[in-house]
This record gives sequence, C-alpha cells and structure tokens, in this order.
Amino acid sequence: MEELFSLISTYGFPMVLCIYLLMRFETLIRELKKSIDTLIFINNSDRYNKTSLQKQKHLH
Repeated sequence: MEELFSLISTYGFPMVLCIYLLMRFETLIRELKKSIDTLIFINNSDRYNKTSLQKQKHLH
C-alpha cells in the first residue's frame, strides 16, 4: 500500500489510475480477442460448408 502512495505522489493519480486500468483490462481484451477469432473461424468454416453443400446439390 505504501508503494501505491509513493507512485501516486510521484506520477499523479490520473496516471496511476490509467496504468491500473490498462493492466486490469488487458486480460479482458485478450479474452475478447480470442472470442472474436473463434467466431470468425466458425463463420468461415460454416460458410465453406454451405458452399460445399450447394456445389454437391448442383452436381447431382
């Protein structure tokens, strides 16, 4: 706790607050990126499967 007060007195409250929030949100942003990447992958594979099925139907 003493270290926190030292940082605040040295750098100022707004800067310390920004650093804290960036560190805190970093994990949330990483998880969000993983979720978005997964959704993109699922969407692309689903689109490929639909196209493949349409081509098979067209050939028969």
